Amino acid sequence: MYDKLKMNIPKDLKEFPGFPHSKELKRSYLTRQESLQYLNDFIDHFNIRKNIKVHTYVRDVSPIKIPGSKTVKWNVVISDTRKLDEVQTEIFDSVIVCSGHDWNEYIPNIQGMGEFKGKIIHSRDYRHAELFEGLNVAVLGAHYTGEDVSMQIAKQAKKVYVCHSRTNFPPSFPKDIEQLPSFTSMTKDGIVLPDGREVKVDAVVFCTGYRYSFPFLKNDVIQINDERITPIYKHMIHIKYPSLIFFNIPRQWTYFPHFNEFAKLAVRILDGRTKLPTEEEMMKDSEDDFQSRLKEGLIPRYAHYMGDIDRQWRYNEELAKLGGFPPLPPVLEKLWDDIMDERYMNITHNTEFNYEVTGHDSYRILNPEGSKTRLSKASG
Repeated sequence: MYDKLKMNIPKDLKEFPGFPHSKELKRSYLTRQESLQYLNDFIDHFNIRKNIKVHTYVRDVSPIKIPGSKTVKWNVVISDTRKLDEVQTEIFDSVIVCSGHDWNEYIPNIQGMGEFKGKIIHSRDYRHAELFEGLNVAVLGAHYTGEDVSMQIAKQAKKVYVCHSRTNFPPSFPKDIEQLPSFTSMTKDGIVLPDGREVKVDAVVFCTGYRYSFPFLKNDVIQINDERITPIYKHMIHIKYPSLIFFNIPRQWTYFPHFNEFAKLAVRILDGRTKLPTEEEMMKDSEDDFQSRLKEGLIPRYAHYMGDIDRQWRYNEELAKLGGFPPLPPVLEKLWDDIMDERYMNITHNTEFNYEVTGHDSYRILNPEGSKTRLSKASG
């Protein structure tokens, strides 16, 4: 994470239900250090640190089929990261994968990239803008990270170009950062645009996202095709082996509240309270979901994308119905919609607003100075 990172959603959308952030935090948009502190506070409050084993490298997770039974156990091969030459094997009834999805960086194979004489980094390795002081910089990719990194670097660089193919780019984006189409090739001195025009730059920052990777699972357990993971039911449950559950597949949503829903559903599945559909029914549901996305105009690699319109909230209702528990409160959807609109229209100052949830389906927005309040559309 980069040094001056500020969360792109307010803290009310980044907390577990029933465990609010400290009242000492008056600002809604937290730093990475404050977000880490929240997780540590959660661990200490529920006294679960003793159950967490760190310094563990997972080498392999494989199903062990039990003769005469449809259930499996799991053979897990691990090593201590401080003693990688030593290997240990343990057997588990179930495995929940929480390995994240923003670590295996994706850098496109761009023609001529090897000839470029300047700096090339992925946003995963970006830490501070001072590295680009006085340079001409091209940033490829313009989602949340691309927007933030471009604006940070612009404070130090001579010139910043943000290269993207978005059709809904925020009109409030700083005008001194020049927008260009995604470049298709590179030379030793810069980038080449689709129309053949060359732009000289000293550095390129790839904000091109990440790719799913499960190096501890063999291909006969999980398959990834153009970022679509199969065979998975509800973006979470392995269809053939339901005791293998994933918490790290959906993208672009309010992670902590949904993780809480995942945990509730996972417990109900594993203890038998929730009965899953048949394997055939789950396969059909998975394929129907994928095909509906294609019909809506999404490309295949958006098979697990949740960030458009109300998709994540409809998905939450599906999980709640499956698990037999109430869905997340509607205030979260209303707040999400508001902050997305605010970011779009006011991207340079949107994180200065502070929010306060006032009820199950209402909240209010405090102005940046906090001297007065106005009721939001959520409480109207």
